[in-house]
Amino acid sequence: MTLANSIIGVSVLAMPYCFKQCGIVLATLVLILSSILSRLACHFLIKSAVMSRRRNFELLAFHAFGHMGKFLVELFIIGFLVGTCIAFFVVMGDLGPQIVGKVIDKNPEDIRTSLLIATSVFIVLPLGLLRNIDSLSSLCTATIIFYLCLVLKIVTESMQHIFAGDWYEYVYYWRPSGILQCIPIFSMALFCQTQLFEIYETIPNVSLEKMNEVVQGALNICTIVYLCVGFFGYIAFCTQPFTGNILMSFEASLSSEMIKMGFVFSIAFSFPLVIFPCRASLNSLLFRRVYAHEPSVNYLPETRFRCLTIIIVTVSLVTGILIPSIEFVLGLVGSTIGVMICLIFPAIFFISISSKHTNERLLAQVILFIGICIMILSTYANLYALEESTNTKTLISTNKPIQINSLPLNLNKDDINAMANVPNNPEILPNVKGTEKNFFLQNI
Repeated sequence: MTLANSIIGVSVLAMPYCFKQCGIVLATLVLILSSILSRLACHFLIKSAVMSRRRNFELLAFHAFGHMGKFLVELFIIGFLVGTCIAFFVVMGDLGPQIVGKVIDKNPEDIRTSLLIATSVFIVLPLGLLRNIDSLSSLCTATIIFYLCLVLKIVTESMQHIFAGDWYEYVYYWRPSGILQCIPIFSMALFCQTQLFEIYETIPNVSLEKMNEVVQGALNICTIVYLCVGFFGYIAFCTQPFTGNILMSFEASLSSEMIKMGFVFSIAFSFPLVIFPCRASLNSLLFRRVYAHEPSVNYLPETRFRCLTIIIVTVSLVTGILIPSIEFVLGLVGSTIGVMICLIFPAIFFISISSKHTNERLLAQVILFIGICIMILSTYANLYALEESTNTKTLISTNKPIQINSLPLNLNKDDINAMANVPNNPEILPNVKGTEKNFFLQNI
């Protein structure tokens, strides 16, 4: 349950959007392939640790590639996990103020900063200061139960179209043109390699087979949740445009507000699962000098433990407050550093440590090739999205006619055709505001 909670994150909100962009059948296949890919990468990572007797990502890198390998892995892990913490704060800043603002009759923008600070001080920081990650198991089980409630809510929203039988003509089944755009989301949605050693340390007398069972169980839970949210969420809102955050498409109701609040708390409870490995890597980078045959020692003095935790939370909080829209930056970090840590490095570790030419070593080479391809395609997709967004803003600012081909990536031609008779729908251009949106619609 703890590992499953570390896997499920903000990616679950984008699953209906990915199913829309790729089609139901293609999205399902890619999601299942991503689950298999993640399970193999975890297997190679743990087997490399068993073969080298290193129960730590950094020491494993040192064993395989020396000081430079350890240094690069530490930098990549810290950058990836701090980026994940920032993404958590951004999503909490999007959902939390809307809910609390309605209760206290305040503008969400006015309370965003204070709410994020209060959440970090009273929830995120105390949980991050826990010494043992297994103490979070009950919270993680409760969080998984919440995700099941989210699935039930989305299934309920889709019942109208399912019983009416009118969704067949609105949905895509196979749409390869959208796969490039969704590769970063699919590839990162099921990765848990950075948290794997934290779980590994908490299981007594653990074997490779036992860890494979734990990983397989966690990935199966997450894959089922993603499939249900993606399929039923797509059907529920197939007649209207929607963005990468499916919660923003729910109609205002008590159950919708409770789901949004539950998601905010689930993110807050997921922070420690990211802080634990980030703190270990930061400590290793700043204070540890590794020598050959050194065992894995993860104990931190109390003062250093608290200071590193406060630094991670503070940097993530301040960045999340100052830069509320960092989708491109996080997407680029995830598609480069994330793929390096979660796919490429586990495969390289196993290839380097295993000297025998076995089928497993050949499979690791295949995983390495796939990881490089995903990194290249994901980086291209993020850069292409930035270019399209920049071109759109330039056309709007210069008052030039906007062509359909110049639309941003999250709005396709079919959306425009479907909305041709509803020019004032606020959902049609979620990233364009005010007079710019009116001008955009007039040109369309």
